[in-house]
Amino acid sequence: MMPSFRQKVVGFLRQLSNQSENNRNFEDQTPDLQSESFIKRYLSGQEVSKDEPKIVHGRFAQELPSLSLGVVSRPVLVAATGPDGGLTTVNRRQRHLSVSDPDVRFIDLVDDDLQPPSQTGAERFVGETSGSDLDGSKSETKVIPPPPEYAVQTSESAPDINKNAPTMTTSMTQISAQLTPTDESFTTLNPIQKSESVPNASERFHQEVAGVTEWSGAGVSRAYGRSTSLYERHPGTGVPAGEPVADCFAVVARRDSAVLCLADGVNWGVKASLAARSAVHGCVDYLNRAIFNWPITSTTEVFVALLRSFHAAHNLILQEEGLLTTLTAVIVLPLATADRYVACACNVGDSLAYVYSPRHGVREITQGSHDLNRMRDMRDALGALGPVDGQNPELGNLTCSMTEVEPGDIVFLTSDGVSDNLDPVVGKFTGLPNVEAHQRHKLTLLRTEDLLRNGVSGRGPPCSTARDVVSLLIDFVTRLTAAKRKMLEDVELYQDAEGPRSRGKQRARRREVCSKLAMVPGKLDHATVAAYNVGDLVTDAPIEVS
Repeated sequence: MMPSFRQKVVGFLRQLSNQSENNRNFEDQTPDLQSESFIKRYLSGQEVSKDEPKIVHGRFAQELPSLSLGVVSRPVLVAATGPDGGLTTVNRRQRHLSVSDPDVRFIDLVDDDLQPPSQTGAERFVGETSGSDLDGSKSETKVIPPPPEYAVQTSESAPDINKNAPTMTTSMTQISAQLTPTDESFTTLNPIQKSESVPNASERFHQEVAGVTEWSGAGVSRAYGRSTSLYERHPGTGVPAGEPVADCFAVVARRDSAVLCLADGVNWGVKASLAARSAVHGCVDYLNRAIFNWPITSTTEVFVALLRSFHAAHNLILQEEGLLTTLTAVIVLPLATADRYVACACNVGDSLAYVYSPRHGVREITQGSHDLNRMRDMRDALGALGPVDGQNPELGNLTCSMTEVEPGDIVFLTSDGVSDNLDPVVGKFTGLPNVEAHQRHKLTLLRTEDLLRNGVSGRGPPCSTARDVVSLLIDFVTRLTAAKRKMLEDVELYQDAEGPRSRGKQRARRREVCSKLAMVPGKLDHATVAAYNVGDLVTDAPIEVS
């Protein structure tokens, strides 16, 4: 029965009355700024932006300022990967790229005179903005030379690698063999042999994989990672939805530097998980060999290596026949100036990187990969490695980013299962009025900072180690999504008084529940965090074995 005109007018007046009452209640709460949350302080203009280090970003290495780097230690002290063996479960048979192959191109090369590919049937790399100089001319891009074992050389001796990096011709050798790092200044330092292992760790944890011999499952307090599933479990079988976990992480820490890598396979399934593990394996393997086997002098060389590590990651995904995945990699290195460090990041997709500073708060390193002034569709990853279009990736939001960090800062990477649940809209914080896109991003950073400073309870203590950050964020998103899981684990979804429901009845029942799920905070997903404490891993704090 349709409501009468009188009923419509009464209902409209009641809405106006309730709205004005809510506005008065909100205004009555504003005077006591000391008791207000960070949300109200920010929206009322009380949360003043801190004088934090700048974040610069661009699509190519040449678009970013070049900073001089200090001497980097080479022995690996901590190497952690997961879940369930992480990158160690991926086949190591990688395709070698020959420097004599004119069809090999890299996404970091810039050439105005792009030549068509030769008649060998090679497909162009999607998102590639440059090509080989097929006429034999050289690019002026400074790059890192290949190792002596794989460089094309004549009978003459190899060039001096301590000189300026040579210019790049048509291609570069793929680095994929063991090079034992040496560092005379740390010959007395015993690298960590083993840390906490995962239940399904393979025998390859004790073989050389991706340039590292000894891998652990989680790491130590200053270099740590963890993955979990936020999806519900079937009440009958106990099997979690979305298995296996399609995320993968790796943290490789040396005395004064670290490589952090995180991939989030698109959708569910074994192929998505395989893509994530292959991407992390290919990326970490390349970076370990390209960055830490001879001196590097500038951040430009680091970004060249980062971009090429993404090329290696994509190739390994194709080789292993995986599907699509995001990828984010961060390298923390010492600058030439004492006690100063830089975080160089490269990412494609929606896996993000952050810095937590006790002095400056939380800032997102990868903020240049998405438009802060536009509401983001969380169903769109914006980019991915793997066979998106034929054998080509989608590099629409491929971004290089850089920011300076200080000793004591914590650099951490998250999959969207964590970062999306820190969003104020997804978290459904009570009393939150409508916000614009840039305010939503800032509130996400403030929400994260508030968690890391005050904990889930709001009474602290603040996080001081990488393990603290990882454990707190995983605990927070697990608690936030608990109500959603409980609703989906209801036995009545799968059976009634007469016995198990048919698939059709189960789907109909789940559609009824979905309307209620939209009112509950949180997003169900795979959740992964990897973190690293900036500074000297030996002198700043003792290294313990988990």
